[in-house]
Amino acid sequence: MINEKLDKQLIEVLKEKGFTESTELEQICIPRIKSGRDLMCIAPKGTGKTISIVVSVLHRLKASLNDVPRALVVVPNKDKALEMKAEFERLGEYTDLRINTACDNEKIDDQKDKVYMGSDVVIGTPKRLNQLYSLYALNLASIRIFAIDDAESVIKNINYPQIDRLSESMPKAQKVVFASEFTEWLERFSNEFMNTQEVIEIEENEADAEPSEE
Repeated sequence: MINEKLDKQLIEVLKEKGFTESTELEQICIPRIKSGRDLMCIAPKGTGKTISIVVSVLHRLKASLNDVPRALVVVPNKDKALEMKAEFERLGEYTDLRINTACDNEKIDDQKDKVYMGSDVVIGTPKRLNQLYSLYALNLASIRIFAIDDAESVIKNINYPQIDRLSESMPKAQKVVFASEFTEWLERFSNEFMNTQEVIEIEENEADAEPSEE
């Protein structure tokens, strides 16, 4: 069942969208994220990793505030960024949260203006987020949740210096990491930047537990 301790408006929207049953991953991870704890979860596709991030961020932020982002979500590519933005807009339709993307194959000037003019949640790729940060368009001072989805693709040799730089710039942010497999790069990230070494592993594939999506 849906976690009844979530924001009441969020619960109503989840029920309206057909979210009547939670996956095992959602039942374990959402309360932990809600508590403010760092979390690394390893689970197959289709178990609700993306939805867990979206629901947790919506619960924490609730409404627009100031002009600087309070949640940063790193994803491997534009398609994933757009997919996650669509979920934020679908489940967060009751909020006025400003959701922006920052991906490699989009015009950086357009992204810079959108992010700088006001964002609550920024979803992007490691390279483009670092570029915006270098251009002083991405303010990380107020980030409360730093989430990484498909982390086995995001955190790897070619991207690690960029992830390292972002992480060092927001040491107090809650770290939430979801991946399909636990790699040496994820272990390194956990040891260097997360406040807990606990790794939650969900082995059973619950891809058929509709309507949770990946």
